[in-house]
Amino acid sequence: MDNQQRRSNSLLTHTLGLIIFLTFCSTTTANESGVKADTTTSPDIACMMNWAQTFYPNLFSPLVSGFQYSSPYTYRYYPDTNAYVGVSSADNHVYYLGPNNVSPQDMGDLSVLLKESGCGARPYPVIFIHGIASSADTWISYRDYLINNAGWTFGGMPTYDQNTKTVNFNCPADANQIIKCTGTTGDFYTLNFSDNQGLSLDVQGGELAVIIQAVLNENPGATKVLLIGHSTGGLAAREYLQGLARAIDSATTIPYREDVAKLITIGTPHQGSFWAEACHVNFDIFDIFDKVGICDLLPSHIDSNSIAMKDLQPHSSALNVLNDLAAHPLPSDVSYVSIIGTGQSTLTSLVDSQAGDGIVTDTSQNLIALTGDLPLQQKSTTIDIPFRECGNKIKVPVIGSVGQTHTCETTDISVGTEILRNLQ
Repeated sequence: MDNQQRRSNSLLTHTLGLIIFLTFCSTTTANESGVKADTTTSPDIACMMNWAQTFYPNLFSPLVSGFQYSSPYTYRYYPDTNAYVGVSSADNHVYYLGPNNVSPQDMGDLSVLLKESGCGARPYPVIFIHGIASSADTWISYRDYLINNAGWTFGGMPTYDQNTKTVNFNCPADANQIIKCTGTTGDFYTLNFSDNQGLSLDVQGGELAVIIQAVLNENPGATKVLLIGHSTGGLAAREYLQGLARAIDSATTIPYREDVAKLITIGTPHQGSFWAEACHVNFDIFDIFDKVGICDLLPSHIDSNSIAMKDLQPHSSALNVLNDLAAHPLPSDVSYVSIIGTGQSTLTSLVDSQAGDGIVTDTSQNLIALTGDLPLQQKSTTIDIPFRECGNKIKVPVIGSVGQTHTCETTDISVGTEILRNLQ
């Protein structure tokens, strides 16, 4: 078969598929004259389609905001990828027609994809927790998606005030963007610790405990929250869950109040990180070579001698207590999800490395590696994080080139997909 024949057959195949889809999208006609704009699309369908085009642009491109409707079907067409996606009100199934399909593919019941995409029912308020030397801003991309594409209500940025021992709900101010934010009731929140480099992990857990209660007070119908913690944010959550959290000026611990439904950790160093140990020691040997230090891989605003960095050292007293699960068990009424970032070799000593995100090894990120056979509701998933501008690479003498994508995890599209998958 020559190239001209192949092109003709390909065109014929897709034309046939298009005719079938238009027939599928109209009970009376097989052309666009029977199709009209849909102005009553349910928020759930809009959320699901927005999720599909945001997280799978290779299939659905460019971004489309409107809908087409021909009873009983609501659908979108994506010209760049030459694809259709539609929902039938007759069977509540989702259908897909791609450039290589000759007929629409039944993708299953809409309810299944609503759970997969984080759409539909929102059983608990969600609190996003940032990591060391970070802030609520680390979640901006997910925040904007949830507001603008998923239709979630943003409750704001709860921040603990050490002076008043209260929580302030702030809304972000951006002259270049209107950000919908209630500052009170909401489906989700992005917290700010008062000072997470100068706070030990248990004190961060204490601030989180107060913020959780404040969020529940703003949402009277809710009895639990869902926590999503990046890096040390996941450890702060564990401090509270395991009854080790405390206020900065108190030795008395705060008991877990059975108000957390699920904990999702992303790149969390459950067993610490060599980088925290190396930064604290400051290996002067590397200054002999081009003034390059081992901690140049980390953002410059991290204080290598901070309390939080000392707590993150493998086998630190803080981690030894937190990881003594016999003495301080993880509550069994909570579900645990470990999202493990990989793709960058991660040093475990000056000469050894293993898989990870360049800062935290895959083993340290996996809570199951710590809990073993304990009867807990838990799972883990590994995601390769592609190197982008949010990451960093350096050439360290003797060791060679090393890089990290740990800081890219809160904006990674695959991590975002996994977060949404586990929100129900």
